[in-house]
Amino acid sequence: MLENPYKKKKFEKFVPFVEVEKRRQRKERKAYMKISEELLDEENEKILSKLDDTIGLSKNKAILRDIVNYHKVMRQYECNIEFENYNIVIRNNSSYTLYEKLISVIAEIYYKNGIILEPNVLYFNPDEFRYNARRKEKSNYKDIKEGLIVLDLEELGRTPKGLKEEIDVMIEQMPNKAFIILENEFREGEVNAILTEYFSWSMKIDVISNGEKELYIKKFMDSNGLTYEEKIVKELSDNPYYLIKNKLINILVNCKMNNEKNIMKILKNVEMPENGKENTQKTGMQELDELIGLNEVKEQIKKVVSFVKASKKRNNIPMLHMCFNGNPGTGKTTVARIVGKIFAEEQILSDKKVFVEAQRCDLIGKYVGHTAPMTQRMIEKSLGGILFIDEAYSLASYIQDEGGRDYGAECIATLLKGMEDHRDNLCVILAGYTNEMQHMLGVNPGLESRIQFTIEFPDYSSEELYTIFKDLCTKEKYKVSNNVKAFLIEHFNKAKQNKNFSNARYVRNLYEKVKIEQAYRININANENENVNLIKKCDIEKVVYSLKITCEEKPQIGFSA
Repeated sequence: MLENPYKKKKFEKFVPFVEVEKRRQRKERKAYMKISEELLDEENEKILSKLDDTIGLSKNKAILRDIVNYHKVMRQYECNIEFENYNIVIRNNSSYTLYEKLISVIAEIYYKNGIILEPNVLYFNPDEFRYNARRKEKSNYKDIKEGLIVLDLEELGRTPKGLKEEIDVMIEQMPNKAFIILENEFREGEVNAILTEYFSWSMKIDVISNGEKELYIKKFMDSNGLTYEEKIVKELSDNPYYLIKNKLINILVNCKMNNEKNIMKILKNVEMPENGKENTQKTGMQELDELIGLNEVKEQIKKVVSFVKASKKRNNIPMLHMCFNGNPGTGKTTVARIVGKIFAEEQILSDKKVFVEAQRCDLIGKYVGHTAPMTQRMIEKSLGGILFIDEAYSLASYIQDEGGRDYGAECIATLLKGMEDHRDNLCVILAGYTNEMQHMLGVNPGLESRIQFTIEFPDYSSEELYTIFKDLCTKEKYKVSNNVKAFLIEHFNKAKQNKNFSNARYVRNLYEKVKIEQAYRININANENENVNLIKKCDIEKVVYSLKITCEEKPQIGFSA
């Protein structure tokens, strides 16, 4: 009997992802389909093109192409790989849920290339996941059908560290499946770092930029045969993405009803949804004052603006660069946008529409010579406005290649030069967790000397979180029952004890789920007298109880009695 060659692998307890039997199945399937490599490449590009139409997802097209090429190499050559896998961590930096579109494309690509044998997408139910995890070797993972296994950390109520042991069991018992982890509550790269031996690939759903919104508007207009002016596209792109879709539908309906293709002729007669044109006419200071909470932040921003204006009158403009410290969902990105608008209105910066968001992956390349040009492009793109670098401390998490080169240091050196050279027409805002940002500035004297202003963003109080929830309801014309406030405030008090609590982001996610529950209740009741705009306590209770908040107390310093 021949010795199993896989027993010599480092991970002896795991069955390698690509087994001999699976290779045979792929070979038979490919022969049956009679697909040549060239035709398969065409099919792949056709599938990948679906990401071009969805804003926030297009950058993942290149990553999927890399996965396909990696799979080809693994299939055609014998490579020294300890553990071959196609597992992906997907991080959502957007407030919109685009997971489904991205995952459906991944499943289609994986199936077409034989990485999975069936194009199924399997979302794990929290109760089923806990049941199987407890049973471990007695679990029924092996009975789960082929496809992509999706683990939503928020839905499962898991932290990356708490998931690791369960992932061990799952990969051992399901070697022929691919896994996707969805996360938006944890620090960039934390999941990848903890599960690095199993998850070789990372993707990100980006915050939707004004440029992407403009492309979406133009495509909508062109596909419906409408003519428009560039200034209208610019005005529409200043609105939130969800509001843009409503406006475009209103425009299309009115054009069709009036048998008119030129939207300029009918636009003045179109009744737009509220909260659109009104917002674009507000000054930056008005928008700042209308933010919920953040009183200390507002006062500091006003002092900064006053100081810069006074310095400008003395012909001694200081560097504008700032550091925003605070936990997730505390309004750092929103305030950064408003700062850009205020600076433009006060003629401190030249363009209020220039707001560029970047993270480590946008600034640091994978290969020698890539980092400096990437960072320089982001700087040039931001001139006249704001370059907002979220989780900026990750730039100082230096990772050396085999030759000892430090790409993080190269990025910071390029950034420092840009901050100095364009000090009169560029504001770089570094944002992240307080302790990590303080450490980063402490070990980078060049950065610390160029940061003129540091602003601390506190967590929202439970009362403020409720106000944010109420404000979201009001914007979409929902009403809230009187008995909701006390219940939600009590829930927020508990949720805030979780060390991964994400403040306003948590409230928005809760609100989106409540809307679904409310619609479902109205639908199954089928009562004509039911108020379709009313959110009841029972709608919120169902969502809250499904979240199963686990409070993790923050470590205390000192001795207990």
